[in-house]
Amino acid sequence: MVLTLLFRYSLSYGIETGSNLIVVLSAAIYAIGMFITGWTFGEKDSRYLPIYDVGFRFHLTTYIVHSIISELWFVSGFNSKYEDIAIIHTTAAIWGFFLLGHFVFFLRTRKNTINHLDKEDLFD
Repeated sequence: MVLTLLFRYSLSYGIETGSNLIVVLSAAIYAIGMFITGWTFGEKDSRYLPIYDVGFRFHLTTYIVHSIISELWFVSGFNSKYEDIAIIHTTAAIWGFFLLGHFVFFLRTRKNTINHLDKEDLFD
């Protein structure tokens, strides 16, 4: 949530001031930060939790949190006067497409597990 709020603020600020550098940097930092966070939680989950979800739960949660915060950002009027809510919906649709692909990958991976444990690791 914190990364998403910082991203929304810096993105709106960059758009408002017309700074392409701030817009690009905030998007890149957000993407890298979310990837590192997801990777870290995924590694931690794989060590301590008896589930095998290939990071899908984190991806889904991140999608929901980002979408809600972005919608509330506009509803609250924190957006730049140059931002259009349609871009939020377009971003959610594109991200949702990749989330759907991740879900299909998750279902296929889950099919190859026994009680959420990898079959190969189970019999080693």
